[in-house]
Amino acid sequence: MRPIEAFKYLVYRTPIIQKIAFPSYKYKVSPGELAFICNAIDKTRSIGGCVMEIGVAKGDTSTFILEHMKSVADSRIVHLIDTFAGFTSDSVKHEEDSRGKSHPQFDGFRYGNPNILSKALSRNGYKNFNIVVGDAAALDYSRFGPISVVLLDIDLYKPTKEILSRIWPHLTSPGFICIDDCYPNTHWDGSLQAYEEFIEENGLPRSIIGGEGGTISKS
Repeated sequence: MRPIEAFKYLVYRTPIIQKIAFPSYKYKVSPGELAFICNAIDKTRSIGGCVMEIGVAKGDTSTFILEHMKSVADSRIVHLIDTFAGFTSDSVKHEEDSRGKSHPQFDGFRYGNPNILSKALSRNGYKNFNIVVGDAAALDYSRFGPISVVLLDIDLYKPTKEILSRIWPHLTSPGFICIDDCYPNTHWDGSLQAYEEFIEENGLPRSIIGGEGGTISKS
């Protein structure tokens, strides 16, 4: 056995290192949702329209999306939108006061940093991204031009509902949206409530993929 292979052999069997080095699923969205996004990107390449991830955290899924687009030579811009400072106080207040929800993680997701994310993505060779720092529920989405694909992972009811309403008029046809955390009876089920209200109001079919991804298609 070559020395480098012998070293790998020993490292792989060292208990302390195993906890760090063992393979694990690193994405916060399900494989079904990632497959939906890949298919949506492929289906909309010919019509243009940008791609969006709303709620990016430290950028694992952003990297996945950009790598897929790179692999199929899709140079469309991916807009990565996040407060990078956690949930807005207004969104949390609505969960607590109007929906009776409370959870320590409502004060979380503050670790992201747009500068670090930008450097990491650039270092990995991606150029077709634009980081937007701000409250996604307050943005004017007409500024982005036509929108073809959206991964919406904002967790709470109020911003999810507002974002869907703001994006819908600018979604291309065909166009696709996937909303994460659409499963019931959890502290994140505001996403599900917003999704179900929106599709009912717009006469759209209900489709949950990967156990937790609420999908919307415009034809």
